[in-house]
Amino acid sequence: MKKQTKLALESRYERWPWLETFAFLSPMFAHMLVPQFTGYFFDANDPAAESLAMGVTVAVQIVVAVVLYFCFFSTWLSHFKLKISWLSIVVGIVGFGLWVLICNLKIEAGFLSMIGFPNVLSERTAFNPFDQIPDAGWRNLFLVMRFTTLALIVPIAEELMLRGWLVRWIQDVSWQDVRFSNLGWAALAAPTVCSILTHPEIVAAIVWFSLVTWLMVRTRNLWDCVVAHMVTNLLLGIYVVQTGHWELW
Repeated sequence: MKKQTKLALESRYERWPWLETFAFLSPMFAHMLVPQFTGYFFDANDPAAESLAMGVTVAVQIVVAVVLYFCFFSTWLSHFKLKISWLSIVVGIVGFGLWVLICNLKIEAGFLSMIGFPNVLSERTAFNPFDQIPDAGWRNLFLVMRFTTLALIVPIAEELMLRGWLVRWIQDVSWQDVRFSNLGWAALAAPTVCSILTHPEIVAAIVWFSLVTWLMVRTRNLWDCVVAHMVTNLLLGIYVVQTGHWELW
Protein backbone atom coordinates (compact mmCIF):
# COMPACT_ATOMS: atom_id res chain seq x y z
CA MET A 1 0.00 0.00 0.00
CA LYS A 2 2.83 2.40 0.89
CA LYS A 3 4.58 1.58 -2.37
CA GLN A 4 1.42 2.29 -4.36
CA THR A 5 0.98 5.63 -2.57
CA LYS A 6 4.59 6.58 -3.29
CA LEU A 7 4.22 5.69 -6.97
CA ALA A 8 1.00 7.70 -7.19
CA LEU A 9 2.70 10.74 -5.64
CA GLU A 10 5.70 10.45 -7.96
CA SER A 11 3.40 10.26 -10.96
CA ARG A 12 1.44 13.30 -9.78
CA TYR A 13 4.56 15.43 -9.29
CA GLU A 14 6.08 14.36 -12.58
CA ARG A 15 2.97 15.69 -14.27
CA TRP A 16 2.77 18.88 -12.17
CA PRO A 17 6.27 19.62 -10.76
CA TRP A 18 5.13 22.81 -9.00
CA LEU A 19 2.55 20.92 -6.93
CA GLU A 20 5.11 19.45 -4.52
CA THR A 21 6.36 22.91 -3.60
CA PHE A 22 2.75 24.08 -3.31
CA ALA A 23 2.10 21.27 -0.81
CA PHE A 24 4.69 22.72 1.58
CA LEU A 25 3.97 26.43 1.07
CA SER A 26 0.19 26.64 0.68
CA PRO A 27 -0.81 26.08 4.35
CA MET A 28 1.20 29.05 5.60
CA PHE A 29 0.32 31.35 2.73
CA ALA A 30 -3.36 30.47 3.06
CA HIS A 31 -3.23 31.20 6.79
CA MET A 32 -1.73 34.64 6.12
CA LEU A 33 -4.03 35.52 3.21
CA VAL A 34 -7.35 34.55 4.80
CA PRO A 35 -7.47 37.67 7.07
CA GLN A 36 -6.89 39.85 4.01
CA PHE A 37 -9.77 38.15 2.20
CA THR A 38 -12.26 38.15 5.07
CA GLY A 39 -11.40 41.78 5.84
CA TYR A 40 -13.22 42.88 2.69
CA PHE A 41 -16.55 41.79 4.17
CA PHE A 42 -16.35 43.90 7.34
CA ASP A 43 -16.21 47.62 7.99
CA ALA A 44 -12.79 48.35 9.46
CA ASN A 45 -14.18 51.54 11.04
CA ASP A 46 -16.92 49.72 12.94
CA PRO A 47 -15.66 48.53 16.36
CA ALA A 48 -18.73 46.33 16.78
CA ALA A 49 -17.74 44.31 13.73
CA GLU A 50 -14.25 43.50 15.01
CA SER A 51 -15.20 40.49 17.11
CA LEU A 52 -17.32 39.03 14.31
CA ALA A 53 -14.50 39.58 11.83
CA MET A 54 -12.01 37.86 14.13
CA GLY A 55 -14.31 34.89 14.64
CA VAL A 56 -15.05 34.45 10.94
CA THR A 57 -11.36 34.80 10.06
CA VAL A 58 -10.27 32.13 12.53
CA ALA A 59 -13.06 29.79 11.40
CA VAL A 60 -12.11 30.16 7.72
CA GLN A 61 -8.43 29.61 8.57
CA ILE A 62 -9.33 26.31 10.23
CA VAL A 63 -11.50 25.11 7.34
CA VAL A 64 -8.88 25.97 4.72
CA ALA A 65 -6.13 24.33 6.78
CA VAL A 66 -8.12 21.10 7.20
CA VAL A 67 -8.70 20.90 3.44
CA LEU A 68 -5.04 21.46 2.65
CA TYR A 69 -3.85 19.04 5.33
CA PHE A 70 -6.18 16.36 3.99
CA CYS A 71 -4.89 16.90 0.45
CA PHE A 72 -1.17 16.96 1.23
CA PHE A 73 -0.56 14.94 4.38
CA SER A 74 0.61 11.93 2.38
CA THR A 75 3.11 14.16 0.59
CA TRP A 76 4.60 15.40 3.85
CA LEU A 77 4.88 11.84 5.14
CA SER A 78 6.70 10.81 1.97
CA HIS A 79 9.38 13.38 2.87
CA PHE A 80 9.40 13.00 6.66
CA LYS A 81 8.48 9.85 8.52
CA LEU A 82 6.09 10.59 11.38
CA LYS A 83 8.03 10.17 14.62
CA ILE A 84 8.39 12.30 17.73
CA SER A 85 11.07 12.41 20.42
CA TRP A 86 10.75 13.54 24.04
CA LEU A 87 13.28 16.29 23.33
CA SER A 88 10.70 18.15 21.24
CA ILE A 89 8.48 18.61 24.31
CA VAL A 90 11.40 19.82 26.42
CA VAL A 91 12.42 22.32 23.73
CA GLY A 92 8.82 23.52 23.46
CA ILE A 93 8.62 24.18 27.21
CA VAL A 94 12.02 25.89 27.35
CA GLY A 95 11.14 27.89 24.25
CA PHE A 96 7.93 29.13 25.88
CA GLY A 97 9.82 30.30 28.96
CA LEU A 98 12.41 32.12 26.89
CA TRP A 99 9.78 33.75 24.68
CA VAL A 100 7.80 35.15 27.62
CA LEU A 101 10.91 36.26 29.50
CA ILE A 102 12.41 38.06 26.51
CA CYS A 103 9.13 39.68 25.49
CA ASN A 104 8.60 41.01 29.02
CA LEU A 105 12.07 42.57 28.96
CA LYS A 106 11.02 44.67 25.92
CA ILE A 107 14.58 44.67 24.61
CA GLU A 108 13.72 46.15 21.22
CA ALA A 109 11.94 49.20 22.66
CA GLY A 110 14.73 49.71 25.20
CA PHE A 111 17.40 49.60 22.49
CA LEU A 112 15.56 52.09 20.28
CA SER A 113 15.08 54.41 23.24
CA MET A 114 18.77 54.13 24.16
CA ILE A 115 19.86 55.31 20.71
CA GLY A 116 17.28 58.10 20.65
CA PHE A 117 14.63 56.59 18.37
CA PRO A 118 10.93 56.10 19.15
CA ASN A 119 9.54 52.57 19.17
CA VAL A 120 8.46 52.17 15.54
CA LEU A 121 8.12 48.38 15.67
CA SER A 122 4.67 46.99 14.96
CA GLU A 123 2.77 45.07 17.61
CA ARG A 124 0.19 42.32 17.40
CA THR A 125 -3.46 43.24 17.70
CA ALA A 126 -4.32 42.91 21.39
CA PHE A 127 -7.76 41.34 20.88
CA ASN A 128 -9.30 40.53 24.25
CA PRO A 129 -12.27 38.17 23.74
CA PHE A 130 -13.46 38.67 27.34
CA ASP A 131 -13.99 42.38 26.65
CA GLN A 132 -15.02 42.24 23.01
CA ILE A 133 -17.24 39.13 22.92
CA PRO A 134 -19.92 39.61 25.60
CA ASP A 135 -21.79 36.37 24.89
CA ALA A 136 -20.15 33.54 26.86
CA GLY A 137 -21.06 30.84 24.34
CA TRP A 138 -19.58 32.68 21.36
CA ARG A 139 -16.55 33.66 23.43
CA ASN A 140 -15.83 30.06 24.38
CA LEU A 141 -16.24 28.98 20.77
CA PHE A 142 -13.80 31.68 19.67
CA LEU A 143 -11.26 30.58 22.27
CA VAL A 144 -11.48 26.97 21.10
CA MET A 145 -10.95 28.07 17.49
CA ARG A 146 -8.14 30.45 18.44
CA PHE A 147 -6.30 27.74 20.36
CA THR A 148 -6.81 25.39 17.40
CA THR A 149 -5.05 27.79 15.05
CA LEU A 150 -2.41 28.73 17.62
CA ALA A 151 -1.44 25.24 18.81
CA LEU A 152 -2.26 23.03 15.82
CA ILE A 153 -2.52 24.87 12.52
CA VAL A 154 0.21 27.50 12.75
CA PRO A 155 2.96 25.14 14.00
CA ILE A 156 2.37 22.69 11.15
CA ALA A 157 2.04 25.37 8.48
CA GLU A 158 5.04 27.42 9.59
CA GLU A 159 7.38 24.47 10.09
CA LEU A 160 6.42 22.97 6.73
CA MET A 161 7.30 26.23 5.00
CA LEU A 162 10.47 27.12 6.93
CA ARG A 163 12.08 23.77 7.68
CA GLY A 164 10.18 21.45 5.38
CA TRP A 165 10.87 23.55 2.29
CA LEU A 166 12.93 26.74 2.78
CA VAL A 167 16.03 25.32 4.46
CA ARG A 168 16.22 22.56 1.87
CA TRP A 169 15.59 24.87 -1.08
CA ILE A 170 18.35 27.22 0.05
CA GLN A 171 20.69 24.26 0.35
CA ASP A 172 19.78 23.02 -3.15
CA VAL A 173 17.06 24.20 -5.53
CA SER A 174 16.44 20.51 -6.22
CA TRP A 175 15.27 20.42 -2.63
CA GLN A 176 13.23 17.22 -2.57
CA ASP A 177 16.23 14.98 -1.80
CA VAL A 178 17.94 17.30 0.72
CA ARG A 179 18.19 15.92 4.24
CA PHE A 180 18.74 17.74 7.53
CA SER A 181 22.07 15.98 8.00
CA ASN A 182 23.92 18.01 5.33
CA LEU A 183 22.73 21.61 5.63
CA GLY A 184 25.04 24.61 5.24
CA TRP A 185 25.06 27.75 7.36
CA ALA A 186 22.86 29.73 4.97
CA ALA A 187 20.15 27.08 5.12
CA LEU A 188 20.40 26.82 8.90
CA ALA A 189 20.10 30.60 9.33
CA ALA A 190 17.09 30.94 7.00
CA PRO A 191 14.28 30.23 9.54
CA THR A 192 15.74 32.71 12.02
CA VAL A 193 16.15 35.40 9.36
CA CYS A 194 12.54 34.89 8.26
CA SER A 195 11.36 35.11 11.86
CA ILE A 196 12.81 38.63 12.11
CA LEU A 197 10.68 39.66 9.13
CA THR A 198 7.45 38.06 10.37
CA HIS A 199 7.47 38.56 14.16
CA PRO A 200 7.41 41.92 15.97
CA GLU A 201 9.13 40.25 18.95
CA ILE A 202 12.49 40.27 17.17
CA VAL A 203 14.85 39.15 19.94
CA ALA A 204 12.48 36.46 21.20
CA ALA A 205 12.00 35.21 17.64
CA ILE A 206 15.76 35.00 17.05
CA VAL A 207 16.28 32.97 20.21
CA TRP A 208 13.27 30.69 19.74
CA PHE A 209 13.76 29.90 16.05
CA SER A 210 17.48 29.29 16.60
CA LEU A 211 16.61 26.87 19.41
CA VAL A 212 14.22 24.91 17.19
CA THR A 213 16.78 24.88 14.38
CA TRP A 214 19.16 23.26 16.87
CA LEU A 215 16.45 20.67 17.55
CA MET A 216 16.11 20.07 13.81
CA VAL A 217 19.85 19.40 13.50
CA ARG A 218 19.88 17.31 16.68
CA THR A 219 17.03 14.95 15.78
CA ARG A 220 16.94 15.43 11.97
CA ASN A 221 13.18 15.26 12.22
CA LEU A 222 10.67 17.87 11.02
CA TRP A 223 7.89 16.55 13.27
CA ASP A 224 9.96 17.24 16.38
CA CYS A 225 10.07 20.89 15.30
CA VAL A 226 6.31 20.85 14.78
CA VAL A 227 5.68 19.40 18.25
CA ALA A 228 8.07 21.88 19.91
CA HIS A 229 6.20 24.68 18.12
CA MET A 230 2.86 23.26 19.27
CA VAL A 231 3.97 23.02 22.90
CA THR A 232 5.33 26.56 22.95
CA ASN A 233 2.21 28.01 21.32
CA LEU A 234 -0.17 26.07 23.57
CA LEU A 235 1.62 27.24 26.72
CA LEU A 236 1.78 30.77 25.33
CA GLY A 237 -1.97 30.75 24.69
CA ILE A 238 -2.65 29.59 28.24
CA TYR A 239 -0.29 32.27 29.56
CA VAL A 240 -2.04 34.97 27.54
CA VAL A 241 -5.50 33.98 28.79
CA GLN A 242 -4.31 33.77 32.41
CA THR A 243 -2.33 37.01 32.45
CA GLY A 244 -4.13 39.19 29.94
CA HIS A 245 -1.07 39.79 27.73
CA TRP A 246 -3.29 39.70 24.65
CA GLU A 247 -0.63 41.36 22.50
CA LEU A 248 1.39 38.12 22.62
CA TRP A 249 -1.02 36.13 20.47
